[in-house]
Amino acid sequence: MPQFKPFKGIRPVKDIAGFFSTKTVDAYNSEELKNELESNADSFLHIIKPTWDKSISETKSKHRKVSANFEAFAEGEKSETDKSSFYIYQITKPTKERVRGIIGLVHMDDYENGSIKKHEETLTKRTELFAEYLQNVNFHAEPVLLTYSHNQRIDLLMEVEMKRLATISFKDKEENQHQLWQVENRLNLQQFKDSIEKNEALYIADGHHRMESSYVYTKNIRNQQKNSVGTEPFNYTLAMLVSDRELIIKDYNRLLTDINGYTSEKFIELLKDKFDVTERGESPFFPSKKHHIGMYLDGKFYGLFVKKEALTEKGLSELDTYLFEEFILKPILNIHDSRTDERIDFLRGTGNVEGVKSLKAKVDEEGFKAGFFFYPVNSADLEKIADLGLKMPPKSTYIEPKPLSGLTIFDLKE
Repeated sequence: MPQFKPFKGIRPVKDIAGFFSTKTVDAYNSEELKNELESNADSFLHIIKPTWDKSISETKSKHRKVSANFEAFAEGEKSETDKSSFYIYQITKPTKERVRGIIGLVHMDDYENGSIKKHEETLTKRTELFAEYLQNVNFHAEPVLLTYSHNQRIDLLMEVEMKRLATISFKDKEENQHQLWQVENRLNLQQFKDSIEKNEALYIADGHHRMESSYVYTKNIRNQQKNSVGTEPFNYTLAMLVSDRELIIKDYNRLLTDINGYTSEKFIELLKDKFDVTERGESPFFPSKKHHIGMYLDGKFYGLFVKKEALTEKGLSELDTYLFEEFILKPILNIHDSRTDERIDFLRGTGNVEGVKSLKAKVDEEGFKAGFFFYPVNSADLEKIADLGLKMPPKSTYIEPKPLSGLTIFDLKE
C-alpha cells in the first residue's frame, strides 16, 4: 500500500500567492512568457527563468542560478516555511466545475514496486534531463497528479478542514478560484495518512515524466549515498491526490494532413471494415458514448461506431484512441508512430461540442485534411489499463485539474 507523508512546504505569503504561482512553463508561448516576466516581478517564473536563458550556456550554470534564486526566495520576506503539513487544494472554474485534492509526498519505492501505477510510456531523454535538473536545483514545485478509488472517509476529512478559512485564496487571470488549506494538526495529519494509505494503489493521472524523472533522480542519489535509509527527502516526490470521482478527464483529438492518397470515398469504404459509418451532415456533434468516434472530412461530419466483433483486445479495446491507432492509423494511413509522424497533430478537447468546433476550424482553415474526435476516457478505464500493466497511446487524455507551480514547494534539502 502506497505511503503518503506530510512535508514542510515553502510557499508564498498570502498577499503575493496569486502573483507568484504560475501555470507550468510549457503552458505559455514565448510572447506570454515574456509578458508575464515583464509585468509580474513576483512570478515564480523569475526563479526558474535561467533554465531557458540563452545568455547562460552551460546547463549546470543554469541550474545553479535556479537553485540560488530559490534559496533567496525561501530565505526572504515573501515566503513562509510551514510545519510538517498536508495541503488541501481546490480549483473552482467560472463554470462552477470544481476539483479538490490533497498535496503531500509519495515514496519512490512505491513507484518502483508498482503501488503507484502508470498508463503511459515516457521518453528516456526527457526524464534524464529533468532528473539532472532536480539533482542540481533540489526542489519540487509542481505536484504529479495521482488518483485513487473514491473514499468517503477522505472526503469527510477534507470537508471538515475546508470549513475553516483558506490559508491562501485568489483568482487567476482566467477567473479560476484557487484555494489552499494547510493541515498541520498532528491528529488530523495521522487521520489523512491512515485513510490514504489504505488504498491498494495510486494511479498517475498526469505527470508521468515528472514521476519517472523523480525515480531516476532518487536512484542516482542512492547510488552516491550507499548508506541511505530510505527516509531522506530525495526518496520522495511532490504529489496531489484526487479522487477518481472528482478527476476531470477530457478528450484529446486528432488532426491529419492527408489520408494516404485515398479518395474520401475509398477512405470511408476502408473504414467500414471495423466501423459502422453514419453521415451526420455539416453540423458539429459530440460523441454519445465510448466506441463512438467522430470524423470531420470534406466539410461533413461522420459517426464511426466500432463493430462489436472488432473488440478483441482485453483492456485496450476500451480505449477509442487505441482502436483509432490499430484500425485507422496503422493499417489504412500507414502511420505507425503517432508521437513522431508529422502527418498527425493533436488538439485538446473540451469535453463537449465546443472542442469539435475548434477541430472543424483547424481543418477548414489550416490545411488539415481530416479530424477525428473522441468520447473522453473514464477513470475506471484509466485504472484498468494501469492495473493490467498496459500503456495508452500518446495523448489519450487531457486531465484536469492542472495544479499551479509554486503554490507550495518541497525542498529536497529539508
